[in-house]
Amino acid sequence: MSGLPVKQVEERLGQVKCAICKSNRFGIDSRTAQDGGEWKGTCLGCYYTFPVHTDMEFYLRTQPDIPYHLREIGCPHCETYGVDLDFRIVMSVRESIYFVTCKACHHQFPEQSSLESFE
Repeated sequence: MSGLPVKQVEERLGQVKCAICKSNRFGIDSRTAQDGGEWKGTCLGCYYTFPVHTDMEFYLRTQPDIPYHLREIGCPHCETYGVDLDFRIVMSVRESIYFVTCKACHHQFPEQSSLESFE
């Protein structure tokens, strides 16, 4: 299981909108935790479910382009570049979102991933 607490992940999910109903209220049932750091996120507005991936150490080892991409992400708060990847979600087949923390000011924010879009 991930080192991130479920409540912290739920709070940060509120920074994005549901792919179906555009609500920003989400929950995670900790009983859905699977080996490999995958949880199920659920929209509390329409009950749409989506995967929440929390094992970023494994992900970064198996996806060699991601560390380079993380260096290019700018912080909206302090405008410096370079972030740490905390967890990621696949909200829909066209929308993958990284939840990152700025290395300089530690501001936490979501970043739309262009690397995992499926058409």
